[in-house]
Amino acid sequence: MKKKSKTMIVWLLLILPAFAFAEVHIAVQEAMDYQLPGNTCSKPRGLEGAVNASPPPARQAGTAEFFVGSSDSEVSDMDTYTRKRLENKERRWIKCLANYKAGLLEDMETLKGSAAYGITKAQADIILANMAAIQKVYMTPEGLLEE
Repeated sequence: MKKKSKTMIVWLLLILPAFAFAEVHIAVQEAMDYQLPGNTCSKPRGLEGAVNASPPPARQAGTAEFFVGSSDSEVSDMDTYTRKRLENKERRWIKCLANYKAGLLEDMETLKGSAAYGITKAQADIILANMAAIQKVYMTPEGLLEE
């Protein structure tokens, strides 16, 4: 019996330090080290001020309405080729931004899932700060972190 208890004590002395200095799970460490990915989508410029809405031509009193149904008309300073090109750029930017934000949602789920491996309060605070940064970027219309 004495030999058995000595080996048990030696075994506990060897194993207990391993539990005391247990390493953080890799998923938790990655969640704590998370950095926001850069937004490579660049918003096209030039389409905002390209169209000026102007009122219809004034009519004289007592004349028939020749412009029925056209309460406004669009006057543009750019040709249709340039306008179409800018509209295509804007469409590509919107698609790129949607893909970027979808990636942010996947990252958010990964950060949430890291808690399944057991985390401390300090680790949880770091992960929640990373999740808050993701939420701030996701909620902006252009997908950029506003300082």
